[in-house]
Amino acid sequence: MTVREIAKAIYVINNHAKNAPELYSVKDRAIKQLLKEGRAHKLGLHYSQNLGKTFRRLYVVIRVDDFIFHLPSTKEDRKTLEVFESNPNHHNPQVSMSLDRAKQILKIFYPQPKPSVVQKHPTPKPYTPYIGLSTYLNGNKK
Repeated sequence: MTVREIAKAIYVINNHAKNAPELYSVKDRAIKQLLKEGRAHKLGLHYSQNLGKTFRRLYVVIRVDDFIFHLPSTKEDRKTLEVFESNPNHHNPQVSMSLDRAKQILKIFYPQPKPSVVQKHPTPKPYTPYIGLSTYLNGNKK
């Protein structure tokens, strides 16, 4: 699987993530894996104006092949990377790929971790009657 195919799949996932926010974690895992393998590179930090909020966020700008993606920055990123102005004329290449195909590519590239088994209804402790010194609590009244 080529880096270009993976970048296209991430792009498609990213475009659909606004309507299905659970896809952001798929995108994040794939980009982090590419960074770990050295097939993606952090370019720097970029302030993004969050129009609906009163604050701005710092994002890490990441290049994967000809594509540019953003991830939330970490403390380490803010210490090591410089803030720069992004090029407003840069646009990611147009991609025609179905969402199902993009998910399939990323599932092959970086399989999702299996969720840990959580018992929804733990078995309650069995009731043990109080056997103490109090005749009142033992149910014996004088």
